Amino acid sequence: MIPKIIHQTWRDHDLPVPESLPESWKRLNPDWEYRFWTDADLAAFVEREYPDIWPLFQASRKPVQKADIARYLLLHRYGGLYADIDTECVGALDVLADETRVVLSHEPTEHWGHAEIRGMDMVVFNGVMASPAGHPFWLDVMQMLHRCRHAKKDVLVSTGPLMLTGCVAQYARPEELAIHSCHLFNPQTNGGGISAAKEAGPLAPARICNHLWQGSWLHKPGLLSRLNALLRRPKSWAIKQMYFLFRGPYLTREAAAITLDIPALNAPLPAPKAHESIAVFIPVRNAVAHLDRCVELIDQLDYPNNRLKLVFCEGDSTDNTFADLLTLAERHKGQFSEIIITQLATGNRVNARNRWHPALQKHRRACIAKVRNHMLKTGLTDGDDWVLWIDVDVCDYPPDVLSRLLAEQHKIVVPNCVKTPGGSSYDLNSFLDIGTPRDHIYYLFAKGGLFQPPRSFYWRSHFDDLRFLQRTPLTGVGGTMLLVHASVHRAGINFPEIPYDDLLETEGFGKMAVDFGIIPLGLPNLEIIHVDG
Repeated sequence: MIPKIIHQTWRDHDLPVPESLPESWKRLNPDWEYRFWTDADLAAFVEREYPDIWPLFQASRKPVQKADIARYLLLHRYGGLYADIDTECVGALDVLADETRVVLSHEPTEHWGHAEIRGMDMVVFNGVMASPAGHPFWLDVMQMLHRCRHAKKDVLVSTGPLMLTGCVAQYARPEELAIHSCHLFNPQTNGGGISAAKEAGPLAPARICNHLWQGSWLHKPGLLSRLNALLRRPKSWAIKQMYFLFRGPYLTREAAAITLDIPALNAPLPAPKAHESIAVFIPVRNAVAHLDRCVELIDQLDYPNNRLKLVFCEGDSTDNTFADLLTLAERHKGQFSEIIITQLATGNRVNARNRWHPALQKHRRACIAKVRNHMLKTGLTDGDDWVLWIDVDVCDYPPDVLSRLLAEQHKIVVPNCVKTPGGSSYDLNSFLDIGTPRDHIYYLFAKGGLFQPPRSFYWRSHFDDLRFLQRTPLTGVGGTMLLVHASVHRAGINFPEIPYDDLLETEGFGKMAVDFGIIPLGLPNLEIIHVDG
């Protein structure tokens, strides 16, 4: 049962709201114990009761992230009802009597935009929640907090409502959760009106509280910041004009459309066949140290080797990669349906130590795009159903990775490439744009016709920002491992060698696919391992 305990928290005893708000909980529920927790109280509680979570709690940079973590742990340890300090109780908690489930509600549907862009169909509110003590749902939440520990730039996805929503969506025993529309805990939108959401839930039409959406943890721009924004506009205009002046050649959407077979691109996937033909494309450069492991991993796939065609393209190597490839092909002759070795010199002389320098990316990635497009021209045949791109220095992945990618039955599918299991994402070319920055921000990072924002760029989410999801739409894709239905390439969506929407190579491929109706699918929790180097 849900015990009669009300939990509220704040930084200290100097509350940011009228005393009438916390008093409303006590007044309408005199037989419930009221417990108020300061930040210091919460820290002591987590350190004492949850030593496994304590390092994560300490590492959280924002106070609201710590408050989020602590509220879940309070409900697990003690049970009862947690309510944000900016909530007003409007109904007695008697409706929770005899309830053995975790009681949650949606946020107003008017708030769901930031979830919908991530492919989610709801947002679960974490500002008011009720639970029996020790409920196993909170153990799943603790695991999810650990999984999302690298998503530090966005509270919503690291510890907040979107993370909690992911837990609800993936919970194995949904009958243990009582999910309501927003009316139970927060019928009011952050704009001050009443939500137009349809009322639903096992306790409807009960009303327990209103959330006033003070959002004290959100940044609210003041007069000075608004003035700074105005002063930046002339500078932003100048940066933008300089960008267009020196961007160089680029590919427009109109020019790309001329080259595409749109009807073929929009055709649905054919019904899957048993053991479809897979062309495994592997670009290589200075890859002597990785070739044997690369083939070993492919051989370990739970997929018939006679349905796998291996296509290697070597170019610009300064070691014995090409000679070793010829030896490898002879050694593994007959092991796969076919092994094809091809070469293309692109003039890519960027060494491994400097390969991430921003000034080198336009040339470097254009060269990689040329290699990928050459492989499609020389290695893709009418008999190939899918193309599986793999970087030669991917050093580990589960034997069922190809089967899991194929099982999604999606035209473009990408796993999460990391250096260590559960670690931060390595292949940052897989990303989801979650908004549009203003010009004065965008054009700081769009130089020479190529957009290269920092990893911390708020408007771009990577896989380690999205681990609360099993599946996510993507804007750009990485090529460390990338499954593409052959019809997509045959319809003309290849890898831009000049910037398309300020993106090149696999990123440009993903964005072009999106623009023409093919949304790449990312699997944030299907991991492949890249060499550490």
